[in-house]
Amino acid sequence: RLNRPTLRVLRCLVACCGKPYGSCPRKRPNSYPSTRLSVSTNSRQSHSSQPDESYPRVRFSGFADLNYHITHRGAVPSHFELGEFDLFINSRISDRAGVIAETVVAAGDDNKFGMDVERLIFQYKFSDAFQLDAGRFHTALGYYNTAYHHGTWFQSATGRPDFVNYEDSGGILPVHMVGLSLHGAIPSGKLGLSYFAEVGNGHLFHDPTANVGTVANVADAANAKAVNFALVAKPEALPGMQFGAGLYHDMIVPDGQHRTEENIANAHVVFKDAAWEFIGETYAISHAADRGLTTHSTAWFAQVARQFGAWRPYLRYTWVDIPLGDAAYSLIGVAGKHHVTSVGLRWDFTDYAAYKIQLDQRTPEGAPTTSELALQLALTF
Repeated sequence: RLNRPTLRVLRCLVACCGKPYGSCPRKRPNSYPSTRLSVSTNSRQSHSSQPDESYPRVRFSGFADLNYHITHRGAVPSHFELGEFDLFINSRISDRAGVIAETVVAAGDDNKFGMDVERLIFQYKFSDAFQLDAGRFHTALGYYNTAYHHGTWFQSATGRPDFVNYEDSGGILPVHMVGLSLHGAIPSGKLGLSYFAEVGNGHLFHDPTANVGTVANVADAANAKAVNFALVAKPEALPGMQFGAGLYHDMIVPDGQHRTEENIANAHVVFKDAAWEFIGETYAISHAADRGLTTHSTAWFAQVARQFGAWRPYLRYTWVDIPLGDAAYSLIGVAGKHHVTSVGLRWDFTDYAAYKIQLDQRTPEGAPTTSELALQLALTF
């Protein structure tokens, strides 16, 4: 015998499935579904111990991309690439609690498919000033890592700036964290301040040939936990502007090396409105080994885009400078200096699909420039 909430869900599914295709439309998504919980002051849940029959409220979103790459002076032949299949679930389980789940299926360099739980977060909102997230989330480093997750649909470009990439794709930052994140609004009037305070497992540095994960999902390399603090401002007097700064601290233990103190200072400036997009981020990274050198690395990028109807041309410049003496980054093969110039065009030919074409020119220090042309079909469904 089916209970009332189950019958309600079945009736909704039958109502939609019985109508012609397109008669149950979903608004065109311009950003990831909000993970901020809102609390209703008149909900029965807040006044009664009885469960509210309207929970759970579940929303499913899907994202995918198909790519074609043409490389000049590169070691990789031209090829089609089936990108990520991303299933995003946002479930409200009470007036104050919710669950976020993002699962990605993608093929690796060995052409074998693998599935990763990229985000799994339990959320509880005490007030506008205090929301607690527990699980695996994107670390509040800069703007890009918290605004653009695993669906390329939302990005102007075909992908992230290379140093902001994921840990298993050549990125240099701890973009994922397993632990706790406390965040919320700071009473600040027209300044529009908010904060993030996070603690969790640390940044892993393993030999790429080792068959181990790149995110500390179940085991950490040290007893000390990573901590991250960030402050964001959205001034009312400057619509569309966002400013932010943060500091990440960790004690890392790269394979075969001594314990190393890692500090990552970052800052960002963003402007977005209906026509223009500007994103600028900068990072200063220091590694101080217990018995070794202290190295300082820098990385930054700037991106600008302009909307013309369904067309959006964009330009991005990325700069990375990691000393060759940095033992941790040398271990994972990202030490050195390089810059990347990217120019591209996005065409939203429907509300739920877009073509992108992007030319990247990568210039490593002391090596020839390589070029890559990427074509992408990005989808949401």
